Amino acid sequence: MLGESRIIYGSMGLGGSWDDQKLESEEIKKAEEAFNAALEIGITYFDFADIYTNGKSEKVFGEFIKGNPGLREKVKIQTKAGIILPHQDGIGRFDFSSTHIIKAVEGSLKRLNVDRIDSLLLHRPDPLMDPDALKVAFDYLFDNALIGRMGVSNMNQHQIRFVEQAVGRKVTANQLEMSLQRLDWLDSTIGVNNDEGFKSAFTPGIIEYSMVNKIELQAWSPMARGIYSGKKLGHDTPQNSVDTRDYVYELAGNKETTPGSIVLAFLLKHPAGIRPVIGTSKANRILEIKDAEDVELSRREWYKLYILSRGEKLP
Repeated sequence: MLGESRIIYGSMGLGGSWDDQKLESEEIKKAEEAFNAALEIGITYFDFADIYTNGKSEKVFGEFIKGNPGLREKVKIQTKAGIILPHQDGIGRFDFSSTHIIKAVEGSLKRLNVDRIDSLLLHRPDPLMDPDALKVAFDYLFDNALIGRMGVSNMNQHQIRFVEQAVGRKVTANQLEMSLQRLDWLDSTIGVNNDEGFKSAFTPGIIEYSMVNKIELQAWSPMARGIYSGKKLGHDTPQNSVDTRDYVYELAGNKETTPGSIVLAFLLKHPAGIRPVIGTSKANRILEIKDAEDVELSRREWYKLYILSRGEKLP
């Protein structure tokens, strides 16, 4: 692999519990091991959210930054805002009000121990998102150099256009669940003029829209929670998942790599330039995917993985 890795490290599993419990020293040590493993294989892009482990995932990275002078200039930091967890006041909800977005970013900056976030994503669509409030929030954040880029998560192209028109700035990234198991992103593409499109949770055209408009696609949960790369399968595992896992292991053996690298290579081959956001908290699992970007899948191998995971032939 040459240059900056396309893989992003996601921190959702770091920091301990999702409550007000104090950050423990063992959680800081565990996070340091994960961050160092990511850096060792060339990952320099780190993804957070203000709600992850109730802010503690950002705190452990803040401690990591504090203990590694000069690191901030070598990495990019992305965080997300817009979700209020139920334990905060009893009602879990989305909040794109200017007050909440600005306050969330200021809290993230403090926890991360930085003065600027490279990329801020709106976490999930808020049905009450108001164009004027969005503009106030992002004008403040950009004018005060608190963020470098604006993005979204879990939005379709129509919602992206809404945000861009409201704020008057370009959405540069969209984070969506995409993996060898979660295939809506592909089924929406092949579901034109047939019933496949009704099976997909993706709005048709979102992948192509992103490619044309140079919106970076980031895949959350790209490893499919390890189902094809090491997780023990139960007796009730669907046959298509078993068949896919077996073929992943076959390819890994043939290409002298790891199953995890094959799973990521499936995403990386797509011409949209998808950036997987890996979320494992285990350093050894991070190191296992060190050559994912060097794995070459033929078109036949890629389609076989797709068809096996679908559990049915293409229309």
